[in-house]
Amino acid sequence: MLGLALLSILLVMYILFTRKRIQLPPGPQSVPFIGNLHQVPPSRPWLGFEKWHKVYGPIISFKLGPQTFISLGSHQIAHNLLDKRSAIYSSRPRSIIAGECITKGLGIVFMPYGRQWRTQHRIQAEFLNPTLSQRYCALQDVETRQVVYDLLSSNDFSESFHRMSSSLIFSLAYGKRMPRGDEHEVREIDELMTNLAEKQAPGKWMVDIFPVLNYLPRFLASWKGLGDEYHHREATLFGDNMKKAESARSWNWSKDMKRIKEAKGLSDAELAYIIGVLYEAGSDTTAGTLDYFVLACVLYPNAVCKAQQEIDDVVGAVRLPTFDDIPNLPYVNAFLMEVMRWRPLAPLGIPHAVTQDDEYMGYHIPKGATILPNHWALSLDEEVFENPTSFKPERWIENPKLPLDGFGFGRRVCTGRHIAMNSMQMIVTRVLWAYDIGYAYENGKKVEVDPYGMVDAAVSKPVSFKADFQIRSPTRREIVEETWKGTEKDLDVIMDGVGPSRKNS
Repeated sequence: MLGLALLSILLVMYILFTRKRIQLPPGPQSVPFIGNLHQVPPSRPWLGFEKWHKVYGPIISFKLGPQTFISLGSHQIAHNLLDKRSAIYSSRPRSIIAGECITKGLGIVFMPYGRQWRTQHRIQAEFLNPTLSQRYCALQDVETRQVVYDLLSSNDFSESFHRMSSSLIFSLAYGKRMPRGDEHEVREIDELMTNLAEKQAPGKWMVDIFPVLNYLPRFLASWKGLGDEYHHREATLFGDNMKKAESARSWNWSKDMKRIKEAKGLSDAELAYIIGVLYEAGSDTTAGTLDYFVLACVLYPNAVCKAQQEIDDVVGAVRLPTFDDIPNLPYVNAFLMEVMRWRPLAPLGIPHAVTQDDEYMGYHIPKGATILPNHWALSLDEEVFENPTSFKPERWIENPKLPLDGFGFGRRVCTGRHIAMNSMQMIVTRVLWAYDIGYAYENGKKVEVDPYGMVDAAVSKPVSFKADFQIRSPTRREIVEETWKGTEKDLDVIMDGVGPSRKNS
């Protein structure tokens, strides 16, 4: 009798377990213990996941070790889950290396959804809301003028874009411009970010796949000492920058932050991380998208000609474009949006985590599953984008309601998106007004570019490539030079138009 009862219990457990396994979204067959680890491509995994979507459908599941991953390859599904059900889809999966060992729970990017995240998010929103973001246009005007001027003497567009985005965010965060781009403050953070990106690369540490390994003693867990080292470097850098910013003459986020109600109960370390993380994110992502813009210009000259014709019709040839021109340049704006769709900077998206069991389309989505808003697959969603592999800015004019999801979903949408779009729109417009962009030539031979050359990282910029920038006319050269010569470059003067205006708002 006891044996029969035990057999019945085991049978019920087997049925329940099997049912849950069947109810998961479809995906490749996993094997015990490692799941699908052996099937994930070692580089650019988004390409492999896209192939899985073609085989198994718009929502798929797979296992990495004991952890369940759900990849979303349909805009409708991503919207239904991450936007409409954001109450349970706004957390983050556990990140032992980046979230616990390196940032010690202070980095908002890796922070689970909860009170601490909401507090930091509200503080960031104070500086990054649409209204205040518009007041930063005076500083963006200066930084983008310098980019256009610097390109007169150098084809190193990537360095110019990085200098611009670094200087913009450093000025706002800490009250100091970076006119050269090789200042020690920039170099220190760049070096740290490069090292962190390498140490935090997905799949580099088995402890992120098998969290039980984190119970090993320190002498067997090298990541613990490494995390302490990098946390000390990052926290020290953020703290030192904030202290200097508090004594800077110009208005900046670090000085202004402590007036915010939510900031009053936070430690200096947490406040320093709130600002430091904004710099890390903002200095890298905008520049990466602008690099893809240049790649598109090299590959699709006909689209560039259409954009330049529109700029010439609206702006003319005797002045630089301004922010007031942007609303009157629908094709130029469509060109930028198509770049962001064509080459999403975070191909796999930033992972979400679901905080309770859910069901969708008849599939079981278990509590704690990692949800990937697979931007690479979303950009190729044929239900939304006709001929998705084609570079076609016109699609955004023909259908202005097309989704642009590069800034994320739901409650985790990027708070800095308004600043980023303003910077990118101004750079794209001014560069196209001033320059013809094409293939570079060395020793009389065209230097080819790889349309699919993407860095193998969570934030995937294009592999380094060369392009040639030629000023469109002597008149435009003179305008660029004279405009830059007459530009006010004193940050204290520039920010006078931001800080006081903000306090009176």
